[in-house]
Amino acid sequence: MSQYKSALAEAEHTAALLRAALQRTGVPEHEVSRVRALVAGKGRAYVEIGALPVGSAVALLNALPPTSEASS
Repeated sequence: MSQYKSALAEAEHTAALLRAALQRTGVPEHEVSRVRALVAGKGRAYVEIGALPVGSAVALLNALPPTSEASS
């Protein structure tokens, strides 16, 4: 049970950080609320983002740091 509680706490903390980041990008609250913490049967922590409208997904992508593409 302590492993479950620990995993849930980790997932809830991470989900809260992601919700805050989405709010800072201007994503509406009803979309932000789709982000939630989950714990799988084997005790692994997950954050479910849910479906976001394209505009909100673009806002999230724009908030992420740029990546460098690997050269071929």
